[in-house]
Amino acid sequence: MAVFRQRRRAGFLFFVFALACAKFGSAEDASKSALMPNILVLLADDLGWGDIGLHGGIARTPNIDRLAQEGMELKRYYAYPLCSPTRAAMLTGQMPRRFGIVHALQARDAGLPAGLPTLPRTLKSAGYQTMLVGKWHLGASSHPLNSGFDNFYGFLGPEIDYYAHTSRNGQVDWQRNGKTTQEAGYSTFLFADEAAYLIEEREYSRPFFLQISFNAPHFPFAAPPEYEAKYPSLRRPAATRVAMIDALDNAIGRILETLDEQGLRQNTLVIFLSDNGADQAGRNSPFRGSKGSTFEGGIHVPCLIRWPQEIAAGSVCEQPVTAQDLYPTLVAASGLSLENEKELDGRNRWPSIRSGNEQSDGPFLISAANSALFDENWKFIETENGKTMLFEIIKDPAEAHDLISEQPAIAERLQTRLSEMRQAFPPVSSRRPPGRPR
Repeated sequence: MAVFRQRRRAGFLFFVFALACAKFGSAEDASKSALMPNILVLLADDLGWGDIGLHGGIARTPNIDRLAQEGMELKRYYAYPLCSPTRAAMLTGQMPRRFGIVHALQARDAGLPAGLPTLPRTLKSAGYQTMLVGKWHLGASSHPLNSGFDNFYGFLGPEIDYYAHTSRNGQVDWQRNGKTTQEAGYSTFLFADEAAYLIEEREYSRPFFLQISFNAPHFPFAAPPEYEAKYPSLRRPAATRVAMIDALDNAIGRILETLDEQGLRQNTLVIFLSDNGADQAGRNSPFRGSKGSTFEGGIHVPCLIRWPQEIAAGSVCEQPVTAQDLYPTLVAASGLSLENEKELDGRNRWPSIRSGNEQSDGPFLISAANSALFDENWKFIETENGKTMLFEIIKDPAEAHDLISEQPAIAERLQTRLSEMRQAFPPVSSRRPPGRPR
């Protein structure tokens, strides 16, 4: 079991303060807050479809798997091929190409433009407490505290050492609310500690939006020795990576346990997902490809939702849902409306998730450096060097049969549609950042 840090609690004084907030807030505000769910986002980093036990993974993931048993699995959730584009899409409801974010951002890259409407900013304006724990990775021109989050604990860059909390250049990248801090411990467990603390010490009179963006199982690989010891038949680095996923699951279990201890299970919408597929060290089976590609292995990732008040246990949803859909979908699930919804690329998928009925509302696009256009049964891929492929994705989810030469009319129609959709985006550089892509 993980050895989690014990935090000092505010205890009685905080409880009195929470009661005071509840007492002196208006009856109307209290009534609205009671109807809005808490939202807990659990985001893994580079976790592939086949990495979890639910999909045949080697790592032991009972807590992640239980979310599917107690809630719903989204069978066709699509992220972007790399970290930064997915995070931008999730926060803004817009395609990251609009901001020129098509690769994993480096520390000095501009990143997400300041002042954009974001999911946390929208929820905050409706009375939510908004908190981010973990990885940011959205560039130097933005910061979580300037993007709608009340609290931020974690790191800003693409990756850190799990114990030293240093970036590739050896600098400490670890902070609380803009101030660098030195703390000992394994990052996955520190994030779970912080999340549990924030849930326990929340303002009881207001709902919360808490996103925990774990860096596991992202490179550089590191795991507590007792977790690696659970997989003696594996050699490094495979044993280390599997142990990291096991530790991630344990951390998620701690957070979910805190919800139960606080009596918050029934009215908390929990969503677990990955920012992109696994790299070549991980498991994306049965899909083709890996992180960085728009094959299913790079973008078709696990996504589980649990909300006992609204979602039946053990249910599944075949509705395609994308990273940019999360903003309008979670806002709708909260009972709120968006003034700028027509300006978003994302679509509100809450009616489909809640009812189990699929919406058929035209093609959707995942477009970073490479592009994938989905239109009913078809998937058309165009890479940044101009190569095109066509798959009948429902019948062939492994993308084993390229039909580009057999179905020229369909390929031409989808390529024309893709070109039309991309005209709305500014041109993007095909230059890849120096160093290993993340």
